[in-house]
Amino acid sequence: MATQAELIARAKQRQQEKATTTPSAGSPVDLLDTQATMWGSILGSLLGMGVAASGIAVAVGMIGVTENNHSFWYLSRSSGIVAYLLLWVSVAWGLLLTTRLGKHLFTTPQIVDAHQFLSNLGLGFAFFHGLILMGDQYLSFPLSAVLIPFVGDYAPMLVAAGQIGLWLLLLMIVSFYLRRWIGAKSWRLIHYLSFAGYWLVLIHALLLGSDSGYPLIAVMYTLTVAAVIFLSFYRIFARRGD
Repeated sequence: MATQAELIARAKQRQQEKATTTPSAGSPVDLLDTQATMWGSILGSLLGMGVAASGIAVAVGMIGVTENNHSFWYLSRSSGIVAYLLLWVSVAWGLLLTTRLGKHLFTTPQIVDAHQFLSNLGLGFAFFHGLILMGDQYLSFPLSAVLIPFVGDYAPMLVAAGQIGLWLLLLMIVSFYLRRWIGAKSWRLIHYLSFAGYWLVLIHALLLGSDSGYPLIAVMYTLTVAAVIFLSFYRIFARRGD
């Protein structure tokens, strides 16, 4: 989010002040921190794909893949809801980190890295959500229609909203590793774009999801959206009051 780079720098500065010596920019401590962040992100992506892929084995074993069932459709819907919730937690967490409350409670690098971990986890489920539809016998999405906006024939505008949100999320994750080279200004801009990606995913989920009309799902969307709106306005007005 807009001030995460400052939060990370402040947390590392506090750790350095407690140490007897201050490590240099290229010290083993810095290298270990970078490696931990990198491997944590990779683990998040693999975990998301692994948990989602295990659902295929369970569904195929218990239900079976025949012409008369909707196994792939149900797997896509369930993984889509999980992906949305992980994306929401990532966005809400990022907003909270940039408020006064977050600055006092969540300032350690590990807590900040958890925001990145959740983003990677959500990305894994989001990719699974789309790719699993390639096996659905009713929609039968080709790979191009899964990954490229406006290519498919099925609800192209609403499908594209989710696809663009997915690619914006991927762009945000990549920016974590390129922050040193692209600069803080570009990094913040990409994070603002990923925030827009959340709303695109929400539109995709609400208007295209076949389960949006269920009471519990509707309540879930209402509460998550309300939390994002509240944290957004809280952040804006708290900044004006500084």
